[in-house]
Parts: sequence; C-alpha cells; structure tokens
Amino acid sequence: MRIVLRGRLKKRLHREVAALQDEVADAVYAVENNAVLHDGTSIWRCYSGNRFSEDLDFYAPSPHFTKAFAQKISEHGLTLSKLKQTNNLVFSKITDGNTEVRAEFNFSAAKKGVPAEYERIDGSTMTVFTLTPEELFLEKISAYYNRRLIRDAYDVFFLSSKITPSPQLKAAATEFTARAQPPLDEENLKTIIYAGAIPSFRQITAALQRWQQ
Repeated sequence: MRIVLRGRLKKRLHREVAALQDEVADAVYAVENNAVLHDGTSIWRCYSGNRFSEDLDFYAPSPHFTKAFAQKISEHGLTLSKLKQTNNLVFSKITDGNTEVRAEFNFSAAKKGVPAEYERIDGSTMTVFTLTPEELFLEKISAYYNRRLIRDAYDVFFLSSKITPSPQLKAAATEFTARAQPPLDEENLKTIIYAGAIPSFRQITAALQRWQQ
C-alpha cells in the first residue's frame, strides 16, 4: 500500500509547505479553471515524483483572475502577503502565519494542458491541468540551461523514465548531455529528495546517454 504524502515527507517544513500548497492550488482552480500547473511541483504531485518542490508555477490565460484569487485566499483564512504584476507575470506570496508559499502565474504563453490527478498531502487527489511528461522534459532542459540548478537536471532524469524516446526528445537529450555545464548547487539535491538514491550530475548525464540509445 502506498504511504500518503504526509508520511513520505521527512521534514516538518516540507509537510507544512505541502499542506499550504494544497490550499493555494484549491484557491487557484476555484477562480481560474484553465490554469496549467507546471515545473517541479507538477512533476512531484502529478507524476509521482520524489523531489520536494516549494513553489507553485502556473500558466494562465490572463491576469483577470487576480482580484478573485486574492478574495479566495482570504476565504481560506490565508494572507496574500505579496502580489506583483508585470507585463507577463503575476508573482504572489501566500502565508498562513507560519509558512509561506510562492505562486507564479505566467500569461505570456498560451498552454492548454492535460487533465491529471494532483496528489494532496493527505493522500486524496484533485484534478488539475498540467503539461505532459514530454513537455515537462523539454521545459526542464531549457530551465537547466537558464539557471544550472541540480533540481532541473534531476527532473530531466526522472521524467526520462516516464516517456518514450522520440526523435525530438532524443535530440534534446543528446544536446543536453553534450552542452550542459555542471550545476552550481549540486549539494542541494540531498536536501530535497525524500525517497531513493541521490544521483550525481555525472550519473544523471550518463543515464540520459543510455536512455538515448
């Protein structure tokens, strides 16, 4: 029997953040049904990942929902401690008084998403929209080039087990293993993987090279 998420998370802070993420995700979909969850938390919650992710990242059609979102956050007994809007993004911070979660909404790119089951901390699920594993694989490769964080390389490695190597994906992986420089924060991976072995960057790229064959 699969242990519920609360039981799998070893750190109290991770459990508290995960519980608050659930509240925020509820509020998001209450006011913007077409929001598309992506990046690390979507891999963790929708595709059975074992890497903790602290932020909620969404694609959204437009920023029109922000006032309703702020109201819904208040109805949940939470505080919207920061709300900043640029031409392409809405960046927010939500707190319950003890824990804080960041939620970002990107409306510069139209993403339809696919329905998926999001695992809550108590083991229940709710339906959300997210990207396919293939789309996330490519997104994570791009993210690694931009910021060289070990979590992105790990996510690429993890997602490779969820997808079939198409010509496009194999080409992206080939370029990644040839081009990617070592991460700037490799030691951080051990603080966010809560189950299983912790591969090095070299082991990750070697596994991706085998996956391409």
